[in-house]
Parts: sequence; C-alpha cells; structure tokens
Amino acid sequence: MNPFLKENIKYALGKMPGLNRSEIPARLANIRWPVNLKAKVCEVTVNSACNNKCLFCYSEPGSFGPGGPESRLEDIFKALYLGRRQGCWIAAIIGGEPTLRGDIGKIASFARKAGYPCIKLCTNGAKLADPAYAAKMAGAGFNMFDISLHGHTAALHDKLVGVPGAFDLAVRAVKNLRRLGRETGTNQVVNSLNYRHFPDFFDFAYNELGMNYYNIIYGHYRGVMAANKDRLKVKISLTLPYIKKGLAILEKPGIAAFSRMLVNFTPCLLPGHMNLLADWESETAGADPLMPVDGVSVNMAEMKNTQSAKTKNCARCVLDKKCRGFDKEYLALLGGAEFKPLSRAPSSFRVKTLFGDGPRSSRS
Repeated sequence: MNPFLKENIKYALGKMPGLNRSEIPARLANIRWPVNLKAKVCEVTVNSACNNKCLFCYSEPGSFGPGGPESRLEDIFKALYLGRRQGCWIAAIIGGEPTLRGDIGKIASFARKAGYPCIKLCTNGAKLADPAYAAKMAGAGFNMFDISLHGHTAALHDKLVGVPGAFDLAVRAVKNLRRLGRETGTNQVVNSLNYRHFPDFFDFAYNELGMNYYNIIYGHYRGVMAANKDRLKVKISLTLPYIKKGLAILEKPGIAAFSRMLVNFTPCLLPGHMNLLADWESETAGADPLMPVDGVSVNMAEMKNTQSAKTKNCARCVLDKKCRGFDKEYLALLGGAEFKPLSRAPSSFRVKTLFGDGPRSSRS
C-alpha cells in the first residue's frame, strides 16, 4: 500500500483544485514519496551493450556492441544500497540496453528489498513488446518504465535509432505496460531531424499513448552524436518554439507536470518553463548519485559541472552562481550567442507543477 497516497492527493487537490478528481489517484499511485518534493534518484548503469544503433548516442562508437563492458552485479548492488542510504526514492536502471542482461530481474528484486519505493527501467522497449516479458519485468519489481521514443512516426523513430521496426516494438511495449498499470514515460533526444515534429510527438505521447511523464533531452555532442554532428546539429534556440508549442498541451486547466522534464536546457533559454528544467543547477550538495559501467559512483552534479562551460555574458546573469552553464562540446561547435543573461529570476511559469524543493520529509 502506498503510505503517501492520501497525503499526496490532499496536497495535489489543495494546490490545484481544478485537477481531475477521478484521475488523480491513479496518477499518484506509484509516487511513493511526498509529491511536493523533487524526487532523489540513484542512477545505475548496468551494461553498455545495446540492440539499437542510435545516431545520437553519447557512448563512444563501438562501445555498445555485444562484447562491450558490463557492470558487475556486486557493484550494482553496492550502488543501489548506498543510494538508498543517501535517501534516494527512485532506483533508475540504465544502459546500454538493460534488458539484454539475463539477470535484470535480480537487480529489480534487490532494489525492492533495499527499500526503493520506485524502481525504473530505462529501455528502448524492444523486449517489452512481448506481453509475457513485460509482465515478468513488472513482477520482478519494476514499477516505472522509461520507453525511448524519438519521433511520432515509424519512419522518423526508426531512422534515428537505426533499426527498422523499432517504433512498433516501442509502442507495443508502452501499451503492454499501461495494461499492467505501470507508470510509463518516455525519453526523446532533440536533434536536427526531429525538433520540428516535437508538437506532433508530444501530442502522440500524451494524448494517444497516455504517457505519465517525459524526459525531453537536447542531445549531447559526445560519442556517436559527435561523429554524426553534421547530420544532427541544430542551434538549441531554433528548437525552442517547437518545444513550447508541444508543451502547451500541459498548460490546459486541470493538468499538472509531475516531474522536471527538460534536460540539458538553461533558464535563460526557457525562463517561462524554468520550473521544468531538470539539471541546470551547479549545486553538488545532495545531488543524485550515478554509477557508470565501471562501477565507481559519482555525484551527478559534479560530473555535469565538469562537462559544462559558460560564456562571457553569463557573469551578468542573475542566476550565474546557481547555473552550471551548458555543454562544452555545444559551445565549441555552435557558439554561445543564444545564451542571454537574465536580469531577474522568473516568478511565474506557463506549466503548473505539483512538486517543489521544500524540506524533505523524515519518512523515506
């Protein structure tokens, strides 16, 4: 039983009385922490192998073949144990493609025994298109699934992931998981081939597939994406009108965002959506832990800080001391003229959110 459900429903309806009262219990059923807080996540990389060939992957070319490195089970268990001791509520299992591990169910089972109320599988969904396998993963302990979708059509998605039929498998996976009643979200990496289609994509994910949450990621020019930069590069400012148009779905009365969803964006780019930005702060204290495939856990914010840089204009921004800046590779490739300093922090936002950053509950 979800010990926070009653409190979360009361909080949600108190903050946004217009929320759909018949739907809100189902939306909150898998959120087993105070919904007014930003959830703390322990992210664990379990392998590098993958059965897709994504043009935008940040891994190095050749590292995701069948013989690529795989995390030791004992390192995975240790990272999950330490993350839970640090107060993490979500165990995020990532790859590569995690479902290529035969012992992936053991990892979910350990996370459940360690006390994580939410265990998330980040996957391309290919194996989860099989209803029996989807039920097996749900039974093993996974109760939240990130299914990667990078376009609203088979032609676009399959082109970006390099595998014919991948779109149909991903959509079947989503439908299987929705039938099982599991929290289901999606990741999309924004690039030159798909950014103009973002409004159609978001409409498809929200209204047709019924996704619960989203990670909209501006691509990192590293690894395979760096090798494909001439095909995929696009100034981030050109993507913003399309992203705003897609997110307008969430501006309707009675709808609220349950998580930060815009990854690798900065407040100066989207001040009206700053409450949806996932990873822009430079503060390292209390940041989420990440275990790469080598088994050595790192502080997520510290890692992102080392990967980022700032422009000369940043010093004039009111958020300069709080903001980590932007990817070094992007600034070297496309420059930083788009990043304009803010004279004041925004006080209102276009999309309403339920979560916040207040004091954490003593219950965990």
